[in-house]
Amino acid sequence: MPVIFFFGPDGSGKSTISKSVATILTKYGLKVKISWMRGSHTLASILARCLHRIDGFRGSDNPYYKIRIPPKLRRLWQTIEFVSVLPILLVKFILPNLLGYVVVAERYLPDYIVWISLTTRDMTYENSIVAKFFKALANRAMIRIYMTASLEELYKRRPIIDSLPIEHQLTLYEDLAVELGALKLDTTKKTTSQSLEIAFKVISRKMGLPLKQGSNIGIDSIINS
Repeated sequence: MPVIFFFGPDGSGKSTISKSVATILTKYGLKVKISWMRGSHTLASILARCLHRIDGFRGSDNPYYKIRIPPKLRRLWQTIEFVSVLPILLVKFILPNLLGYVVVAERYLPDYIVWISLTTRDMTYENSIVAKFFKALANRAMIRIYMTASLEELYKRRPIIDSLPIEHQLTLYEDLAVELGALKLDTTKKTTSQSLEIAFKVISRKMGLPLKQGSNIGIDSIINS
């Protein structure tokens, strides 16, 4: 499946690198679509906005909607999240593939698994039937790149108030990266240009693209634009 996806903790550089990769691929004449998914989409998003108004659901487990799912309702909420993400998979990933696009994802199914695990406080979720199904689907992607950085660097790049607990993110992401056989790209001591060079060398080799010199594909100009 012609999907290139980046995944990893908040602040690791996924958005910058994925958008730059998409720009470069268009220079090879490919049709490219940038897509994104995580959790609490569609129905779950609507319900989360409503639950925020109810005292028993207010909390910080879900940092964007400021809600907390009671333990007795976790399985139900995980089912709602599953149903809610299916239209996103169809519209943002499956249909573009069928239409001949290379999909570059700045977040994908591993990020969804981490999101559900942390926002429902269920560290066993990654071993659930749904998570296993999504991991099998993620394994069908053409290229899987795990982006990360040191804990100290991630805290510098991402405000704590706008993020899931980074320590817990790292634990889950490390396990998923190994399970998915993803390339690990540590951006702690790398410039954006260096990270992009590494990522695109892997992508060009996997896709059978002739690797041009950095000046020809315009990496520096893309990063600075």
